[in-house]
Amino acid sequence: MTIYVQPAAWDEYTAALEWARDSSKRIAEATSEPHEMPRGASYYLTPDFKSGFGVAGDGTMIGLFSTVKGRGTDLVWDAVNHKGATKLDCFDGFLPEFYKQFGFQETERVANWTPGEPDVVFMSLV
Repeated sequence: MTIYVQPAAWDEYTAALEWARDSSKRIAEATSEPHEMPRGASYYLTPDFKSGFGVAGDGTMIGLFSTVKGRGTDLVWDAVNHKGATKLDCFDGFLPEFYKQFGFQETERVANWTPGEPDVVFMSLV
């Protein structure tokens, strides 16, 4: 399955991300608040607005989300192969293992600012 994404304005992307965070506790726990998304990044959404991601100017993939099961893999491949994503950060748990399948390797780990919550894991393509 190939997922088509189209460029999106910051306000379109953040509205879709906010809806996704309100719809899914898992997405809310894994993504930043919409207002924290940098305005200078490039954003992409699927035509149904149920999936998307951003890529910052330094190649950091940000805010990957999908309320449609099974789209995540295609979204990451698109971000890496067509949109210039070369690094990311995520919370420890299932996400670091998920991103390893695309060639990302852990480069740094920082304790979460909230005691007892998962570490923040920084990853880059190798």
